[in-house]
Amino acid sequence: MATRIPNLQITKVVDGDSIKISINGQTEALRLICVDTEESHPGGSKPVTAAGKAGTEMAKKYFTTADGGLAQIDIEFDTDDSVEVALQKHRDNYGRLLCYVHKDGENYNLKLIEEGWSPYFVKYGRSRLYHRQMTEAESAAKAYNLMIWNPIINAKIPSRNYANLLPWWSMRGSIVEEFRLSEATAGVLSLRLHYPKILAASEKAKSLTIFCDLQAGINKWIGGSALIYAGSVYHKLDLWIPDAETDEMAPLKRLIEKRYAGLGRGYVYVSGKVEQYKGKPQIVLKDIKQLSDFPPQK
Repeated sequence: MATRIPNLQITKVVDGDSIKISINGQTEALRLICVDTEESHPGGSKPVTAAGKAGTEMAKKYFTTADGGLAQIDIEFDTDDSVEVALQKHRDNYGRLLCYVHKDGENYNLKLIEEGWSPYFVKYGRSRLYHRQMTEAESAAKAYNLMIWNPIINAKIPSRNYANLLPWWSMRGSIVEEFRLSEATAGVLSLRLHYPKILAASEKAKSLTIFCDLQAGINKWIGGSALIYAGSVYHKLDLWIPDAETDEMAPLKRLIEKRYAGLGRGYVYVSGKVEQYKGKPQIVLKDIKQLSDFPPQK
């Protein structure tokens, strides 16, 4: 059985896939996993669409009770950890809780896919619990031209290019699945899932292999050396390439730019000594062998 926390009060519906709730006396933001409704608010990198605006209105109505208040929901995590571990482990790059939402026995994440409000979003990994249901729901929504799959809905305005995005997401989802299958035996730590262990290792300058995402590529240049923010505000990890502009380091820089950054694989196994630098874990990269598509062989 996956971890569930029942009867939580919604405090705000932000948009189709983002909700705020009250839990343990605090307000927590939720990011619904395996879905990605289109945008209804400007300011981000993705276009605002008619489907996005309609999805936000649908969500607000869906979570509003008969007396005009907001509903109570259950949240469900994608693993069977204890509640305490799940609340720490399942967070995105902005600290939001990653979960499924259930209202009155209905899986809202699955509803979004079934009704065409969202694709089955596997960019950060497939659903461990509902992979088949979500795959079949997306197929049916496409077949019946529902919402985002209906070209009329977002006609004559900028919209998302799912023809390009879906194969890329699927490739990334397959990489995460490979990591999950090898996780128990390879001794690899996921930057997001095992961050406390990475912090502890950095305090003792231990050598590790960390599964992380280099989609953003090189973020900063400092005196000819390159800095990569491999993590996030919530899960910090720096990769430092000294003398990155030299001929010796050129292959390493090219590997990151050509294979992992942008619309490349993104995910990579990074090996090296993890140390504390200015309060953050850091690995120094000097060799392309420190980056791999595969976990280390035992």
